Amino acid sequence: MSAALAVAPPALRPRRIGFRYWLGLWAVDAVSLLVFVVRRLRATPPDVRILVYHDVIAARPADDPYRMTVPPALFDRHMAFLRRAGYHCVTVAQALDLLQRDAVPGRSVVVTFDDGYVSMLSAAAPVLARHAVPATLFVAAGHVGAPAFAWNGAAGPFTRPLRWDELHALRDQITLEIGSHTVTHRPLQELDPAEQDHELALSRGELETRLGQPVRVFAYPFGGWDTFPDDVRGRVRAQGYAAACANVMGANTAATDRFALRRVRIGWNDTLWRFRLKLAGAYDWSDRLRRVLAGRSEKV
Repeated sequence: MSAALAVAPPALRPRRIGFRYWLGLWAVDAVSLLVFVVRRLRATPPDVRILVYHDVIAARPADDPYRMTVPPALFDRHMAFLRRAGYHCVTVAQALDLLQRDAVPGRSVVVTFDDGYVSMLSAAAPVLARHAVPATLFVAAGHVGAPAFAWNGAAGPFTRPLRWDELHALRDQITLEIGSHTVTHRPLQELDPAEQDHELALSRGELETRLGQPVRVFAYPFGGWDTFPDDVRGRVRAQGYAAACANVMGANTAATDRFALRRVRIGWNDTLWRFRLKLAGAYDWSDRLRRVLAGRSEKV
């Protein structure tokens, strides 16, 4: 598996966290507050909100401009709110079953994690266990046991990947579903069909062999609008996965493509009030706007 890491894509370009960044964020907040008020006045059918976390550690905003980390204390407040507010917490596979039967109860939510950082064991698991919240972890199989994730470089604020023995220990502590996140974490849409099949099949096979449990669900690396075109979704389906998650915000209903499930990104700036608004769908418009500004159709 180690050879695959050598061809992982380079680190993401850093983004400066300054006045313009915060001004833009506050402008989005203002619109989202208005959307929240309007949505509260309308009756909406039950849906499933899937949250996506990455690394549960305290990092300086300047070191994590893409908001991939969440401080442990804030993560605890998020999970406590889910239980206090009466959310129905399930795994991705359980949510898929509810969606297929059109039997989604109100306030349904899935807590997912991407990549497989060791903070999942050291920081997130105790919180999830305390609040009895199940989780789905999408593991990049080729990075398990590596000193760092090659795709983001070793200089960032992120913790190291989990080892196989730690993944086993994690399953003993919480209700955990394991999903595939490819082998190398390369964007599938940039690979040829043979490489796509290799990433999808090898990751799933390695996880099932090492962990002794079926792997039914998948998450696209990076997960933006351009990462799951028709041909990629078709190959995920052909490899036997039951569903796949993107990183595009939105609600999941019985009509949602099960190979383009929406997820709500959560980061260090998601204070409890922002978290509540995201759960209510108040920020969904921002992803749709980015799609329109990029000149692409929203339909997938």
